[in-house]
Amino acid sequence: MSETIRALESRIEELETRLNHPRMMTPPQVCDFLQICERSFYDMKKRGDTPPAIYFSQRTVRYDLHEVMAWAKQKEVGQV
Repeated sequence: MSETIRALESRIEELETRLNHPRMMTPPQVCDFLQICERSFYDMKKRGDTPPAIYFSQRTVRYDLHEVMAWAKQKEVGQV
């Protein structure tokens, strides 16, 4: 039973996250969402270790919230 409750809590948290953040996020919004500094984000980007980006132009880059969440989930280690 507690596994079911944990699964439901996790799903509720995911839905709340999706409601409280824009679907298409700028790099600073991604950093805020992930709670990391922009310097760390751009260092990860140089290593090719960031969520997939959508380039509308050279200077207009967005990240899909769902992709960011999936990418972050892959970084999870151990059990919560």
